[in-house]
Amino acid sequence: MENAVDALKIAFAIFVFVMALSLAIYMFTMARETSDIVLQGSDVTALMEYTEVSDMKDQDRIVGLETIIPTLYKYYKENYTVIFRDSDGTPLELYKTQTDVDLWSTGYTNRYYNNNQDIKICSFDVDEETRRHEPWTGNTNYYKQNLDMFLSGGTFIAPSGNGMDYDYGNDSINGWGNRSFIEEYKDSQFRESLGEYTYNDLSGTQNGQTGEVANVKPKKKRVIIYTLID
Repeated sequence: MENAVDALKIAFAIFVFVMALSLAIYMFTMARETSDIVLQGSDVTALMEYTEVSDMKDQDRIVGLETIIPTLYKYYKENYTVIFRDSDGTPLELYKTQTDVDLWSTGYTNRYYNNNQDIKICSFDVDEETRRHEPWTGNTNYYKQNLDMFLSGGTFIAPSGNGMDYDYGNDSINGWGNRSFIEEYKDSQFRESLGEYTYNDLSGTQNGQTGEVANVKPKKKRVIIYTLID
């Protein structure tokens, strides 16, 4: 009889242990899924669908590089977009990205150019640069170094040492010739237009599967557009 009681106690103890272990595994799984959702929601490379850009004509003004350059140095700190256009309204090619198009974040496309010209870039935007995996992203010092080289026509050396360098004084990188941006446009004027993007944030998870749309949250982002004046 005593052996039977001991056996029941051992069986009960094993049952309690299995239940506790199952509960711990369940709680760990739920915590991991919650963490994944939070990280997905905070990811700056999350899929975004842009739907509209509105210029506010009443705020347009004519500016030169003395106004444009300080604005550029704030885009990565204040997270707004700076777009350059030629005098006819077409994108003004600032540089050609050296990143691998096949490795861009899922859903990202260069919405400014058509006809398979994805590598041509006419804007400065932290989100877009991150999703293209530009070598200066993720570090404010690198953003500044890249702008320094872009404006002066120097070479931005990829911090990783992988050879993805940008020689902004070379016409194979920029869209105007073997000169710096400052040299090319020091005597030019631009029309500055202020506006905003309205876009849908399609990031989220559904049924535990990352990448499926759980909700669509309309958001807005500031935009500054510089259109070259002949």
